[in-house]
Amino acid sequence: MLTLRVMSFSLLAFFSGFSAAGILGIEPYRDAQLVKSNSQTGQFAEIPLGKISRAGSGWEPESVERVEGDLFSSLYKIHRNAVLSDVYGHYRSQMVVDGRTVLFECDSRSCGSSNAWANNFFGDYLLYGPDQSQFLLVVKNPQDIYQVLYINRRGAGDVMVRLDEVKSARANGTEFEIVAQMDVQDIPRIRRFVSALSADQSLVGFVTSQKTAGLSALESGDQLISIMQAGLGDRFKDRVRFVNLADLGRESLGINRVSFVYVRP
Repeated sequence: MLTLRVMSFSLLAFFSGFSAAGILGIEPYRDAQLVKSNSQTGQFAEIPLGKISRAGSGWEPESVERVEGDLFSSLYKIHRNAVLSDVYGHYRSQMVVDGRTVLFECDSRSCGSSNAWANNFFGDYLLYGPDQSQFLLVVKNPQDIYQVLYINRRGAGDVMVRLDEVKSARANGTEFEIVAQMDVQDIPRIRRFVSALSADQSLVGFVTSQKTAGLSALESGDQLISIMQAGLGDRFKDRVRFVNLADLGRESLGINRVSFVYVRP
């Protein structure tokens, strides 16, 4: 899974004495120490849109949006005497402004496993702490810039703050907007997502697949669609029109995934 953790070009030396407010538009909490910063351009990032939990043999958020764009990440450490709720409130108040939309927000155990967020999603063990001490906030502004905030207090007492920004390279003239992406075999999550729709709302699900030993990519996609339709059952299967992209989908759509788009009136 390619996520925000893929950033490899270190800018720590450059930013060690520089406020990240000029980059993310967010002023760090008082006395916050910059631990490291990373940046990459033209990468794919997965924006978390749900709690993290087991998916097959690994861990991933219940839903993600996969975005191509420029990535910037920073990690801060705050002294152990800081009040966790004050730290979160400081960052949240700056992120939920200027027409930005909250895509996902959770705290404590409702976020899932802190160990999974730290090690499986963000790829940074320094973020690991008690499940009950974590906060996660994901916002998006009208210009398709995403910001992801993750906060936790480590066992040693220090508060760790992870800030990610993804500036989407999505064309301004895009006809539709992907609202969620999921593994095609995760039927329980797909069913929960569809069942939560309002009575007058329906979806198109773009399905990507790949060639296997016995099936072409197109045949594999048809098989996956049949499995999802059966999993949705008679009650919900008519709410989604599936489109088989086989292996012709854009890289940002991934492989063996379903990308949901709302049907406009």
